[in-house]
Amino acid sequence: MYNTLFSKKLKLISVTASLIILSLMLALVSSPGSTSAASTGQEPTKRTINVSGQGTVNAVPDIAYVTIGVITENENAKVAQQDNAEEMSKVVNAILGAGISEDDIKTTNYNISPKYNYIKETGTSVIAGYSVTNQIQVTVRDVAKVGDIIDLAASNGANMSSNISFSVSDYEKYYNEALKVAVENGKKRAETIANTIGITLGVPVTINENGGYYSPVVRSVTYDLNAKAESVTTPIAAGIFEIKASVSMVYEY
Repeated sequence: MYNTLFSKKLKLISVTASLIILSLMLALVSSPGSTSAASTGQEPTKRTINVSGQGTVNAVPDIAYVTIGVITENENAKVAQQDNAEEMSKVVNAILGAGISEDDIKTTNYNISPKYNYIKETGTSVIAGYSVTNQIQVTVRDVAKVGDIIDLAASNGANMSSNISFSVSDYEKYYNEALKVAVENGKKRAETIANTIGITLGVPVTINENGGYYSPVVRSVTYDLNAKAESVTTPIAAGIFEIKASVSMVYEY
C-alpha cells in the first residue's frame, strides 16, 4: 500500500513538472522579444552603402563686374560733393560712350564723411574737411574690353582702388554639367566598394543634391593718379572659372 501511494505521488509530481515546463515554453514563444520579423510582417533591416560624389567643370569667364570709384575732398562738404558729382558724371559718360549699356551701370556705395585733425596741445580733434566717396559697378559683357574700361575710367576721373570679379553668363549650363560629373563620381565610388566586398549593386535608392558653389575669379586694380591717359592698356587676365557640384547617394544590397 505504501508503494502504491508513493507511485501515485511520483506520477503527480511528474505531471506537474511537465505542465510547468510546457507553460514556460509557451510564455517564451509568445513574448515580444522572441517575435520574428516574419511573424510581424516587418522586413529585416537592409544593408546600405552611402557615398558622396563631387564634380568640377572649368569655364572661361565671359562676363566681368568692375567696381569703379571717385573720391573727392574739400574743406566744404558741399564743394566736395559737387566736385565728386562732376568727376563721376565724366566717368559714367565715358563708359556709356564705350558701348556699355546704362542698365549695366549701378551705384554700389555713396558716402560723405568728415576728416579730422588732431590738436596735440588740447588733445582734441577738429573737422578739417570732408571726403565724398562714390562707387559704381560696371557689368562688362566682353571681358576683352575690361582693361580698356578701367583705363577709360581712370583717365576721366576715377581714382579709387577696386576689384574685378569674373563669372559666366550661363551658370546653370555649367552647373548641370558639374552635377552629372558628381553623380558619375558617386556611382564609381559605390561600385569600387561593392566590387571589393563581392556584391552587385542596382540603382541608388536615394540621391540628394547638396548644392553647388564656384570659385570666383577676383582681380585687384589700383589706379595710379599720376598715370598718363596715353599709357598702354591695363592688362587684365580673366583666368579660369570653376563650378562645382556635390551629391549624396545611398545603395541597398
